Amino acid sequence: MKKQALTTQQERKMKFAEAGILITLVLALAIFVGIRISSDDQEQQVAATEVTNQEAAGVEVAQGTISEDAQLTDGTAEEATLVVEPEPEIPAVVEPDPEPVTYASAEQMFRTGDYRQAADMFSTYTGDHQASAWGHYMLGLSEWKAGDLDAAEAAFMDALELKPDHLKSLVNYSRVLIEMERNEEAAAQIELALAANPDSQDARRVMARIQHNLGELDQAATSYRQVLSVHQDDVWALNNLGLILISQEKFAEALPPLAKASLLREDIGCIQNNLGIALERSGHYTAAAEAYARALDANHEKAEVSLVRVEGLTEPAGAEPVDLAGLAAMFNAPIQEADLEVASALDATIPADETPEKDGSRNR
Repeated sequence: MKKQALTTQQERKMKFAEAGILITLVLALAIFVGIRISSDDQEQQVAATEVTNQEAAGVEVAQGTISEDAQLTDGTAEEATLVVEPEPEIPAVVEPDPEPVTYASAEQMFRTGDYRQAADMFSTYTGDHQASAWGHYMLGLSEWKAGDLDAAEAAFMDALELKPDHLKSLVNYSRVLIEMERNEEAAAQIELALAANPDSQDARRVMARIQHNLGELDQAATSYRQVLSVHQDDVWALNNLGLILISQEKFAEALPPLAKASLLREDIGCIQNNLGIALERSGHYTAAAEAYARALDANHEKAEVSLVRVEGLTEPAGAEPVDLAGLAAMFNAPIQEADLEVASALDATIPADETPEKDGSRNR
């Protein structure tokens, strides 16, 4: 009995021992499982962090920054390649073809007074119509009016190469040459113009201007009288003839053509100023002051000094007031036989015309 009790007691101890071992195993298993779960959570967190970093890196790369994985093992950044998103395709805007430049549209621009734009248009026109002498002529005229004398000369030369006897190109090319102070070359163009058309009053007027510039005053006066014998109201021929007579100190002779010119164009300051000079030098101080005042009204500033001067002068006692209308009416530009002979001999020579002069005393 006693032995059996011991055996039972031993069995209890053994059960307790087995239970302890089992508990130990369970605890060990629980600890292992806990550690495993914690490790998985950390791995998931690391993985999530890497995914987030990769997405952020992807955004940065798309924006043209450098990716983080472009690192060397020694910690220095290797040469990185920028990854740039391609630009979105934008459909091209198709501009409508500009309307072609026509002679009429370019000429209309010239008539509005926009000479620079007219020159550009005629340049385009002549590029498309290189055989058009009139196109090159209008290009030259536009460039001249726009102030580009070199371009004007080139255009007139192109027109004359196409049509050597083109009268308007010859005459206006000579005017350009006068402004370039190349009077002898201008004379050669006028000779060709008069050979093409001996009755051209434009050519003869330009010839008178060149004669005047070259100091050939008698020939210039004759040329102007020839123009006036055909066109009695040619204002610039009247003015320039009067100016020549003033330069020759023939003040009384200068009065009729200048009086007529001043009545025809009271708005041109240089004409009124020239009349004032002729009146002053003829002793008609009151009428001279009136002419200088009209010149000032027409913005001819040089007349101001002359006006002050004559206002301090007193006319001789008993002097008759001058009759400008009567002087203008009596002027008929007489041409003597000797003058006609000289003019005939000069048909192949030189000019003077309606372009502003630099000395301010005349304007054409």
